[in-house]
Amino acid sequence: MFRHREIGITKHFIRTFVLIIIVPFILFITIFYKYYSTSLIQRSMDQVDQQLDIASDNMNAEVKRASLTIATIANVNDHMILDEVSEWSKSSTSVGKIQLAREIDSYLNSISNYSNDIVSVIFTLKDGGYYYFKNPPVMSESSIRNLPWYQEALRSSNGTLFIVDSLNGITSDKQDKFTFLLHPERSLDTEVEMIYLTTHASIPDFNRSNPEIEQFIIDRNGNRIMNQNNHDKVDPEIMVEVSKMMQKQSRNRDDDYSFLKINGENKLLKLYSFEKTDWRIVNILDESIVTRGADQFLKLSIIFIFSSFTFFILFILWFFRGIHSPLQNLIKAMRKVEKGDFQIEVKADGRGEIKRLGYTFNRMVSQIRDLIEERDMKERARSQAEIEALQSQINPHFLSNTLNSVRVMAMIAKTDNIRKIIDSLSALLTHVFREPNSLAPIGQEIRILESYVHIMQVRYGGKLNIQFNIDDTLLNYSMPKMLLQPILENAIFHGLDQQNVNELIEVNAIRHELGVCFTITDYGRGVTGEQIRDMLKQGGGYQSGNFSGLGVHNVLKRIELNYGHPYGLKMDSELGRGTTVTILLPLS
Repeated sequence: MFRHREIGITKHFIRTFVLIIIVPFILFITIFYKYYSTSLIQRSMDQVDQQLDIASDNMNAEVKRASLTIATIANVNDHMILDEVSEWSKSSTSVGKIQLAREIDSYLNSISNYSNDIVSVIFTLKDGGYYYFKNPPVMSESSIRNLPWYQEALRSSNGTLFIVDSLNGITSDKQDKFTFLLHPERSLDTEVEMIYLTTHASIPDFNRSNPEIEQFIIDRNGNRIMNQNNHDKVDPEIMVEVSKMMQKQSRNRDDDYSFLKINGENKLLKLYSFEKTDWRIVNILDESIVTRGADQFLKLSIIFIFSSFTFFILFILWFFRGIHSPLQNLIKAMRKVEKGDFQIEVKADGRGEIKRLGYTFNRMVSQIRDLIEERDMKERARSQAEIEALQSQINPHFLSNTLNSVRVMAMIAKTDNIRKIIDSLSALLTHVFREPNSLAPIGQEIRILESYVHIMQVRYGGKLNIQFNIDDTLLNYSMPKMLLQPILENAIFHGLDQQNVNELIEVNAIRHELGVCFTITDYGRGVTGEQIRDMLKQGGGYQSGNFSGLGVHNVLKRIELNYGHPYGLKMDSELGRGTTVTILLPLS
């Protein structure tokens, strides 16, 4: 009664506090957190757009400047440089080539003075060979002509400017640079097949000031050609998403945002295209970084809620200190009593009825404890009487069979054998009648069993074939006395064919996960399953020929009375193949 009432009071106060304070505050925090997070993400998007717009303008200016340079080389003074290169390719004398090379370099130097970012200019010729200014190519002419972007430039229209999708050119200079290919107009009478220009590239810094933002440039095939903020490794899932965006990307930049989840983290992906090139800037921002301020607010709010709830619980405990604490102690004591602990006693404190309740509980537990002790004493006395009764049954039964063997030996009249059998019988009787209900080491029980086997060997003229297989590590553990002998006796007298007792009987003892397992197996006549059930249930009341089943039932009852479930005895038999009796005991 008090237990349910106390829980009801506690629930009432906690429910009131939660409904009035906690729930509205949680709703407010959730709504504000969503709004604040969305606002931070949108502001971050706007900042990225502004920065990428600036980066795109800078990139376009770089491309325009380089495009003007290569156009100047191709078209200055009515294609004068192309004509000079053609004359150089046709010249057959070294002096003529040197003179023409000086003139070509002079013109290119003049252009380079206005565009000091030129890395290399290479003119490939239709009939083979090339002419270069500044840095020479680092690969063979045939390799240059077989490059995909070179072949693509040849297939393009006359005078088309082709930007190579790479920041690594074919020259020895490995700095960041733009590479341009220009296919001269076919109407021109020139030996120049392609103009290859490489200029230093002033790549936009993007967000180098914010190392938490991951950015890189990709070409039109989705290959990275420039990393920002030292992010050398990009998650493969990001590259897959970038490929998908490139395939369906429109030129509307507002549609180029993508939200994805990678390794449990939410990412904001922005794909930005340059107007003058097929390159794109990939901007990756961790949502947790953007919403850091909102997350901090959420953490502080959770701490505030937890603190408020803790303060309220402390207040409740203080407020009901004179009621709550005694009732809780009583409830804990009742739970221990439910689990079987009747030694518990509560301190009877509190006021009025609660204190009297504690005294009443202690008296009740004391009375229950007295009743249990009285019941246990009666049960132990009853069990002891049953064990002694069962033991008294087995002793005469065993003694009768043994004396019958002595009688047979007397008929044979071999004095030495009679002495040996009497010695073995004395050992057995001493073991049985001295403290008949006590335990004995397994090793001692096996030796007594061997003495019994010796008696039976004399009885049957040494024809018995009995093998012992005992785990030596079990010999010092204890077991009830004379537990195995009745089973072995049944195996000899009732399991074997008395006209042919040479059949094998095995006595085994092995460790089991629950203790020790004994098996006694004969390979004799066997019994039916119905006979086994009658034997185990009826014991001395079972009779089949000369076999009463008394020993088996006796052993089973002793084990059940001493140890209980799961320990006991089991019989398995098959007619004509023999019988196996299995005994499971605890190690003690």
